[in-house]
Amino acid sequence: MMHGAHIGGQRAGRFLELVCGIDPQRVLLVGIDVAKATWFVVTSTLLGEVVVDGVRLVADRAGLAELQRLIATTSSRLGAQLVVVGVEAAGHHHQTLTAHLSDHGELVVRLLNPGQVAAVRKQQGNRRRKTDWLDAAAICELLARGEGSPVHLDGEPASALRPLWSGRKDLVDARGRLRQQVGALVDCLWPGFSANHKQAGVTPVLSSPFDTKAGRVVVGLLAEGWTPARIAVTGPAELRQIFAARGCRLSGPLANRLLGRAESALPAHPAATVGKAATLAGLLGAMAALDRQIAGLEAEMAPLLARTQGAKLTQVRGVATVAAAGFVAFVGHTQRWAEWSKVWRAAGLDPARSQSGATDQSYGISREGSAWGRRAILDLAASVCRQPGHFKDGYQSRITTGRKHPKVAL
Repeated sequence: MMHGAHIGGQRAGRFLELVCGIDPQRVLLVGIDVAKATWFVVTSTLLGEVVVDGVRLVADRAGLAELQRLIATTSSRLGAQLVVVGVEAAGHHHQTLTAHLSDHGELVVRLLNPGQVAAVRKQQGNRRRKTDWLDAAAICELLARGEGSPVHLDGEPASALRPLWSGRKDLVDARGRLRQQVGALVDCLWPGFSANHKQAGVTPVLSSPFDTKAGRVVVGLLAEGWTPARIAVTGPAELRQIFAARGCRLSGPLANRLLGRAESALPAHPAATVGKAATLAGLLGAMAALDRQIAGLEAEMAPLLARTQGAKLTQVRGVATVAAAGFVAFVGHTQRWAEWSKVWRAAGLDPARSQSGATDQSYGISREGSAWGRRAILDLAASVCRQPGHFKDGYQSRITTGRKHPKVAL
């Protein structure tokens, strides 16, 4: 917060500049509670006097036209000199509406955090009551305080990076869940394949069934119906030929190790493996499709990133296109931020704090900000800290000497 600007902070200070000198009865506040199928609208003056006492509109073309007519009619009736529209952020459901409203230059459009709306309801004594009217009214109250973030809609490459980065993140998360299912099926088809118990002398057959060529070939063989018993009766030379035909050069010692582990493996019982090879084959196909989609999104990110201020991030050792694109997608243009500390605050990476008299204590990160922005920043930091050098040394020092949690150290 900038001292001397406004008691409510920078946003409230900028709102004061907008309404300064205007009759409060001539400022129209429009609160819109967004759902997938409908919008619920309440309007009031800056003093809190209700003007439109709740209207539900269908979220379609006719509903948008009716909303625009409602705002225009109400504004004309009040003789409003300023119209501020607040929309509660609701996943992706608010995005199209805010884009259409922002096309009208005479409207000031603001996005409200759902947590703020819920907090206002609690302040009003409605902690256990949640209705569309209460939510829309809470939005109006927040607008009267100057709360709400401006809607940034532009054709800049940084804006186009966000859906690509978010979409890739979702695909990678989906692939991770598929890997867990594949791992479970592999352990059923080859019992103990990934078992690890050093004290008992048990180690995995391969370091990773996904991140090594040999591991992927073994998983593919299991999906084709191979069993550990069938692998065990295959000679070393024949096994190496089978792997070579699938694009993997298998060394002699590793071939012997695989054959030995296959021979000693617990036999897979037919009742415990029925249908699982076919399921494994289907999951591998789905993972291959995800790999192609992820690669396609990454290819689209590269030329967009090259046209942003963050293009030079890829010159930092360890930072690839994806990590840089996530950071740039969140930050956008540097002119959006008064100072860099606001970036960490917006991502919820600033420390929680408790001050009372002589007591002034900082805790862990507040996490009161953008969850996806926080992940983008941490992914960028992790990319840098994996590489030998100043950043990795500082990261390790904060963990060992400062005894910080790894994410806090990042």
